[in-house]
Amino acid sequence: MKRLASYLLPLALFLAACSPPLPSGILDEDDMTDVLVDFHLAQGMAESQVENQDVARYNYIQAVFRKHRITEAEFDSSMVYWSGRAEDFTHIYDNVVTRVQAQAERMGLELSSSQDKFASLTNEGDTANIWLGKDFACIVANPVQCVYSFSMKADTTFKAGDRFIWRFKTQFVGRSMNNEAIALLNFYYDNDTVCCVTDLVRSSLKNEMRHNPGRAIDSLQLRSISGFIYLPIVKGADQPKPLLVSEMQLIRMHKEQPVAPKLPADTLRTDTLSSDTLPKQKAERLSPLQVRESQPKEKKIHVVKENPNPIRPQQGIPQRINRRRR
Repeated sequence: MKRLASYLLPLALFLAACSPPLPSGILDEDDMTDVLVDFHLAQGMAESQVENQDVARYNYIQAVFRKHRITEAEFDSSMVYWSGRAEDFTHIYDNVVTRVQAQAERMGLELSSSQDKFASLTNEGDTANIWLGKDFACIVANPVQCVYSFSMKADTTFKAGDRFIWRFKTQFVGRSMNNEAIALLNFYYDNDTVCCVTDLVRSSLKNEMRHNPGRAIDSLQLRSISGFIYLPIVKGADQPKPLLVSEMQLIRMHKEQPVAPKLPADTLRTDTLSSDTLPKQKAERLSPLQVRESQPKEKKIHVVKENPNPIRPQQGIPQRINRRRR
């Protein structure tokens, strides 16, 4: 074991000596991490201000530079250097995110993800986060790193009429009059139908680009999606500062299906008797006399009318009396 350690120690020293030194004015990995942590905390403190957020952001960032005894030019040069080394910069930024979250909780700063209804989405369900790219990107205004792009093909989980939201956070590292990028989304449907969504990107905690297909295309099947964020290269000394893009999501929402209205339940009670409880009587054959008596009879009424002129005997004339002969 001691012999192995005696071989490994010189080898580690040799590799450290052979690693190329950092250019002059470039912060090393540890110092860059410390500066970025304070930089993000300063941005969060500025965003919490109700008024004059731009002024507060500038003052807080300048305080960060004074704390670490660096200039804004050194910070910009370090950002350009480390952003050109994707693996190293990803490692730096992973440490930055972890430390910023812990520091924000200790300082009592409100994290936007705690109240984000899309933060806990998965890649399954009617509303899902289908983002497959990396969560972080650094865009620099030079011919090599001025654009970040992605593309994906639709699979069987996509349905006609799906809606989409591309969400991400952006932050320019430093002040410039030309801090403005362009974001674009392309949706390719059947029948060579293409829909585009564009937006201007500035320093913002939240960016959302929405695509809601209209009636003309909500029945077409989606084939693929592509998009990019482009930071233009401006002529002159006032170049745009590096743009940090983080927490990227692509939310897919299925079209809501119409639901049939529920009819009220019938309030009439149904007959619970399975059969008639009254006993059935057998039909008896009637005799001819009973048939005649059962038929309706016409009733006659005997009316006796009084004679209006009765014959009365005259006075002085004896009435005739019939006598029997003996």
